[in-house]
Amino acid sequence: MKILVINPNASVEMSDVIRDQLRAVARADVEVDVVNPVGAPPAIESAQDEAQAIPPMLELVRSAEGRGFDAVVIACFSDPGLDAAREAARIPVVGIQESAMHLAAQLGHRFAVLTTLDRRVPVRERAALLAGLERRLAACPVLDLPVLETVVDRDRVTERLIRAGRTAIEQHGAEVLILGCAGLGDLAPRVQRALGVPVVDPNAAALKLAETLVDLGLSHSKARMYKGRGAGGETRERRDESMPPIPLSTLVPRP
Repeated sequence: MKILVINPNASVEMSDVIRDQLRAVARADVEVDVVNPVGAPPAIESAQDEAQAIPPMLELVRSAEGRGFDAVVIACFSDPGLDAAREAARIPVVGIQESAMHLAAQLGHRFAVLTTLDRRVPVRERAALLAGLERRLAACPVLDLPVLETVVDRDRVTERLIRAGRTAIEQHGAEVLILGCAGLGDLAPRVQRALGVPVVDPNAAALKLAETLVDLGLSHSKARMYKGRGAGGETRERRDESMPPIPLSTLVPRP
């Protein structure tokens, strides 16, 4: 089995951390390839960063099956372009945020996402809402840590995670913690030992889900949502020929 893991930012250092971590947890018969798309933003910390990251990431997704991969993991906690990637591929495509939230919901009644920056909290809340897990999300404690700093000075990063996790447990009733950035995943065992509650590494959660989907012969349904334009025999450009074009004069205000 071959799984393509796409880190959709340009940080080679983060990809190295993700690669070492996932190769340690992957099954012996699973080959894990971690890559950065050409033209990716330095980090993904905003909606504009996500928009910049998606086109080069989709190029890798489209070519993955032809290159012999059995599944794709998008290793950014915002799951940028996940729906588009599922449209573009027949093989399973999983995002680390969605995978981690659904796994956390199996481990306790309420979970918290330890989030890098305050402006990303609404993104986490929206993701929980779309996943149907908004009532299970206890809190999103903020680390005040830019994405690229997650893979440097790991002792300092671990201390912030433990402090934020303790707040989530003691003040918000969280029973499970999720590390809300791909660069944090390998620190889950340290945080779990310190706090005594399950701590979900989103990278590993997504990788193991991808392995399971391949083992079970499952991928995303193309019946409706992930069918995509051009799928199922439809043409890429389609309109009702019985409707005449709208005259330009009706669209331009007259002086």
